[in-house]
Amino acid sequence: MKINLTPYSRTFAFSCMTMLTITIATVSVSALAEEAEEAEEAEDYVAKLKTHYQETLSIKAFSLNQHFTNKQYRDLNYWDYKTPNVYMSVRSTEVDLARRHFYDNDILYYAGGRLYDRVKMQNDTESFFYERSATTRGKAIFKEDMDNFDISMRYMVMNIDFLAVRPLLEESNIKGNITLHHDGKSGITTLNHKTSDDKVFDYKFNNNPLQLVSVNRGPLGLYVYDDYQTTRGITYARSVNSYFEGTTQPTYITFNDHFEVIEKVDPAKLQVPAGYDTKIPKWDGILVSKEIAQDLYLVTDSSSYQNSLFKVNGDKIAVFGATEDSALAEKTIKLIHDQFPNKKIISVYVTHPHGDQIDGLKVFVDRGIEILADEYSISAIKAYPRFADDITRFKFRTIEDEQIIDGAHFYVLENIHSKRQSFVYFKDGGIIFQAHFLHIPYDNTIAKVIPSYTRTFIDFVRSKQLKVKRIVAFNRNNNISVEVMNKTYDVNM
Repeated sequence: MKINLTPYSRTFAFSCMTMLTITIATVSVSALAEEAEEAEEAEDYVAKLKTHYQETLSIKAFSLNQHFTNKQYRDLNYWDYKTPNVYMSVRSTEVDLARRHFYDNDILYYAGGRLYDRVKMQNDTESFFYERSATTRGKAIFKEDMDNFDISMRYMVMNIDFLAVRPLLEESNIKGNITLHHDGKSGITTLNHKTSDDKVFDYKFNNNPLQLVSVNRGPLGLYVYDDYQTTRGITYARSVNSYFEGTTQPTYITFNDHFEVIEKVDPAKLQVPAGYDTKIPKWDGILVSKEIAQDLYLVTDSSSYQNSLFKVNGDKIAVFGATEDSALAEKTIKLIHDQFPNKKIISVYVTHPHGDQIDGLKVFVDRGIEILADEYSISAIKAYPRFADDITRFKFRTIEDEQIIDGAHFYVLENIHSKRQSFVYFKDGGIIFQAHFLHIPYDNTIAKVIPSYTRTFIDFVRSKQLKVKRIVAFNRNNNISVEVMNKTYDVNM
């Protein structure tokens, strides 16, 4: 259909189009002006921050003493799953940002008196990890890549507010990478910083007084700063709460006890202590089985990182140790089936319900395999969040203290590591399978501090007069001798 416009209509249409064009142009100019104003405001605010943090910009080397509570790994170490506890740690750190040197000593205090004293350090040419307590790795040295400095600093500097803001202060393209939002009601200014790898981190500042409130680094965690104090002319937050994986409660509650500017890291701390030379084979993922008593087989790899047993009873097989993840559980089951294709796995035994003992259970459940555990451990497994969608398919058999099943003697102990923890004794072979009663490293080094539950276990074995030839640990050592067990007991005597 053809529309004929009168001269008046054409004039009116032209006027409307002209006004629309002018309006769009005006809006565009206004938007550009507003954008320029915001960019200038961001530049002014960053300049204000540089002035505020001027006294700390020259700090290149420092020492820091902290103590903190830790919730991140409590599903591996809680005493009672109904009231999972947190763990206290103390940390002593020396860092040279210019030379890329650092020494980081972290001491974790677990329930029952277990002490985990570990060190990470890096000098000009080498980066290492080792334990001072010899709790799990003995006298082993683990060589790290030289990028370990960057990995460690990524989290370490976030505990010091004036170091956490340095990426903002060092940004050369403020207009392109930093946007500012100010909330007049709360007095909080937020800076959104786009990093070189296109991540966006949010920095919130209180404006009166000017203090960093929080840094949100997305998957790398949310850090909240408080309790600002001035010591020896340096003002910094004495408490830092960090949140990971979207938790509503802080994963770590950190207290910065002592910060000091130093000239360099103590050279003695950048050397590996004498006597640390044990070579632990790397975990290669290749499982093998070996008969260590009649019809009793050990499943392990070259590093003995994780060990389990299985016992053949006629055409049935019972597994002891569920593995800490699904992939390892799959490999374990396949190894057993390949070795005994005409026999069926009917059960898997769990010593206690910590995450590193039960995470592989679903693989067994998918095959209809029954779980053997004490009453408390079964209730904890049923409450484990990762099993919520599948728990109705789990089949359990409750084991009692001193119960015997197909030649396996079960003992359930009260202890400080877990509210209930059990072990199994194979009388005919003189073999004990246990998880975390004994923490004996691969090289049989005796730890400096022995937890109370280790003594509880040894006292029990002695009281029952169990004739033991070999103790297989779930982790790191599958051939603990009675002699090593006795030396462990005598540490605190």
